[in-house]
Amino acid sequence: MITRRTLLAGATLAGLAPAAVVRAGERMPRAHDIPFATWTDDEPLYLFYPGDKLEIVVPSAPELNRQTQIGPDGRITLALIGQVMAAYRSVPDLQQAIAARYAQILRDPTIFVYPGDIVPMRVLVGGEVNNPGWVEMMADMDALQATLAAGGFTRGAKRDKVMLIRRGPSGGAMRRVIDLKTPLQGKAGDLVALRRFDILFVPRTGIAEAGVFMEQWVNNLIPGGVLNYFMYQTFSN
Repeated sequence: MITRRTLLAGATLAGLAPAAVVRAGERMPRAHDIPFATWTDDEPLYLFYPGDKLEIVVPSAPELNRQTQIGPDGRITLALIGQVMAAYRSVPDLQQAIAARYAQILRDPTIFVYPGDIVPMRVLVGGEVNNPGWVEMMADMDALQATLAAGGFTRGAKRDKVMLIRRGPSGGAMRRVIDLKTPLQGKAGDLVALRRFDILFVPRTGIAEAGVFMEQWVNNLIPGGVLNYFMYQTFSN
């Protein structure tokens, strides 16, 4: 039995001349390729973010000890040396940076940095989910849990081609495609653990070009696009 939908589809295809197809293709916007870094699962050291609280201890000069909070600009203010960039630095990196500044005043200073309260951890979920946007991570969360927390998949979601974007060790964006359809069928699948400020994107169809997604979604959401996204998160509160 030939349905009305089949007839309409056939008529549409028959009416498209090759030249018309070419012209339609020329009108499609072209996005620049995104130079993703090689994916790695190495677990990095915890990095400080704006809003995190920390304690600075200087054993040789206790009067310089401070409990402070990283400001929206990513800096902390310490006695005698002023502002020090703390955001997106690990504990060893920040200890070294502060010690280098105090070395201009003190002899061989030893600095200890103790993390305190941290700002809420969250990831960005978009595409074919019912409630796209930020998802707070109350504890360890994997990609499927984050997607369900964003309202679950829409009917048109390509569940086995979900894109995960993460900041790499060198600061560039890494990308991998994960299968969230298989776990929903009760089978072993890609339950990838997420990290702070990861991006999950659920496409409507297969991912033909990552650049198209970047141009249409991330670049329109965050000024500067995905290449500036992680730096934007580092210094935005």
